[in-house]
Amino acid sequence: MTMAGEKFQRNTRQKAVILDYIKACGDSHIRAEDIIAGLEAMGEPVGKATVYRFLKVLESEGQIRRYTISDKVPACYQYVGDQPGCREHCHLMCIRCQKLIHVDNPCIKQFVRETLETEDFLIDESKTVFYGLCRDCRNFLKQQ
Repeated sequence: MTMAGEKFQRNTRQKAVILDYIKACGDSHIRAEDIIAGLEAMGEPVGKATVYRFLKVLESEGQIRRYTISDKVPACYQYVGDQPGCREHCHLMCIRCQKLIHVDNPCIKQFVRETLETEDFLIDESKTVFYGLCRDCRNFLKQQ
């Protein structure tokens, strides 16, 4: 039987382990399954429910950003704790490998500004996704 304090310490430690793993992934977008597998490989097994619970907490704290691309693709997460500007760009999504790429393009920035001025509509760039094929997938398909 665990005492309440022990459970709190364990949850705090697991939250720190999960956050450290996400930070270590840098600018990458990772899925909950990647976190679970990565921590398992490091000898730090954390349950699926715990990972999802702490991802919600970390998101509500503003330490990570959750990206949902479609109903068919699991959400992915990125550390943004000390990078508030990370929310100010759109994304490219490879329809073959599901790679998510940041795009900070001046033409898109201008489009966002002009849309706000002409349509009085503010676009959330961080949720703007262009779908296509990444370089690696295009090269792979060319070789087929």
